[in-house]
Amino acid sequence: MNRGFFELTFDKKHKDKILNAYLPHIMSKAKTIKEGDKVLKLCTLGSKYHGGNIYWETINLEHPSTFDTLAMDPKLKKEIIDDLDMFVRRREYYKRVGRAWKRGYLLFGPPGTGKSSLIAAIANHLKFDIYDLQLGNFMRDSDLRRLLLATANRSILVIEDIDCTVDLPERKNMEGRKAPEVQVLTFEVLLNFKIFNFWVETDF
Repeated sequence: MNRGFFELTFDKKHKDKILNAYLPHIMSKAKTIKEGDKVLKLCTLGSKYHGGNIYWETINLEHPSTFDTLAMDPKLKKEIIDDLDMFVRRREYYKRVGRAWKRGYLLFGPPGTGKSSLIAAIANHLKFDIYDLQLGNFMRDSDLRRLLLATANRSILVIEDIDCTVDLPERKNMEGRKAPEVQVLTFEVLLNFKIFNFWVETDF
């Protein structure tokens, strides 16, 4: 593939301005253009097992939902967009204070109320891929951790029906019943995982 290029020449007295302002601006614009051309992906759990391990199957995300087409209270829509934009802008701040760059939303409501459309609108706005996760397919933290390690940066992790998908050991203990011996899946691996940047939990 032939790649175009250009040569930049400037007077030495403008060196600081070029290095500290102009070139960073060019790099930022190039990154924006590249992200605008990005083909978003929807990753779901594979229907087959590779060596006994669950894996991601990937297809192009072609959901047309955007914040322009989303039927939502205008004030709430603006609050969400502003929050998303602030989250993206503050990436370096998260790094500077030693915190994982991630954000979480909980979507609650019966089927047909637009949860999936909102998730797609968020993905199209951020230009983030979507990973659709169903905890009921996992029995051990190690299996879940292995799959999370296969997710890409700048992605959205969607955890469906988080309140009823899996019967967690901690919940059984809280209700005074003995925790099952086989299932050892907990929320610890999700809470401590730092690769995915945005996660959405759905209920109902």
